[in-house]
Amino acid sequence: AWGIWDPYQAAAEQQLQARTLRDGKNLVDNHQFYLATRNYATQHPAVINTLIEEVRAVGEWSQANPQQVTDQVAPLLGLPADITLTSVKRQGYGAAPLTPEVVAAQQKIADTFQALKLIPKPLSIKDVIWTPPAKVASAP
Repeated sequence: AWGIWDPYQAAAEQQLQARTLRDGKNLVDNHQFYLATRNYATQHPAVINTLIEEVRAVGEWSQANPQQVTDQVAPLLGLPADITLTSVKRQGYGAAPLTPEVVAAQQKIADTFQALKLIPKPLSIKDVIWTPPAKVASAP
């Protein structure tokens, strides 16, 4: 058994005929985050909103154009195009402000880390995330 992620999972499946025994669906809360200092996010909410909108647009384009994404990414990864295409099609794309569900999941992780003494004291996730102000315009 082997715990791995794409694109290397796709490579193992296609080159070694490996099969997935269990994926992370309904098991792990996997998210990727964009980070900014609190001061920057507070002082430049329009820039943050523009970033989110642009990453969302690129994500939509990527989902609609997996072959073009593959053509750009495969040489960078050093993997064959067919393997990269499998990974690209499985990839989630886009960006959005954190939802209450994501915050709750991150709080659960923080609580677990604190209980295991991986972090020294309790952490309130809702107190350390940026929430966009209502009706902030995007940057020009």
